[in-house]
Amino acid sequence: MRRIVTAVTAGALLALGGCASLSKSQCLADDWETVGYRDGANGVSSSALMRHQNACVKHGVTPDREAYLAGWRNGVEQYCQPANGFAVGEAGGGFSNVCPPRLQEAFHAAWQDGRRLHVARAELNATYQAIDQRERRLREVKAELADIAAGMLEADATVADRAALLVTAKDLAEEQGRLTSEIEELTAEAAVREERLAQLEQTLAYAH
Repeated sequence: MRRIVTAVTAGALLALGGCASLSKSQCLADDWETVGYRDGANGVSSSALMRHQNACVKHGVTPDREAYLAGWRNGVEQYCQPANGFAVGEAGGGFSNVCPPRLQEAFHAAWQDGRRLHVARAELNATYQAIDQRERRLREVKAELADIAAGMLEADATVADRAALLVTAKDLAEEQGRLTSEIEELTAEAAVREERLAQLEQTLAYAH
């Protein structure tokens, strides 16, 4: 089976991290600047503070809005670096519209480049998978044709049995030809996609 093309970076995994509600211990820790920083560094909107408030109020804790926003702004500064935008796009993450205007354009452009690389890899992988599926079926067809050939030689096979086997063999032979043709076409398509991916990896600023 062909090697599936992947490129998920540690930074992208961080950026794609979840934003679940806070636990009781996190609420009681009362470290709202760190909570805000974590959300900002993960590209989470500052509106997450409302969700945290809803989670913590049942524990008798009210978030420190100013501390949270101060941390969040620092986290967003880290998140909105172009290299991270590229990593998020490359890993298949969606665009998070949280960056301040002075960082937005460069971040979005880098995210788009990463997204192009992600799509190119996904398309190549889909082509590989299509080839693998047809190759597996082709092997099955060849095995079935071999069984039919053996069945035709069975001493107790009747004329009707052999006639039925011939009909099945004809259908399988047609399928074999179709699969062979599709595999050739998909292999040529994969070669084109491989070349396109290689060019993208060489030309995009943050590709690695």
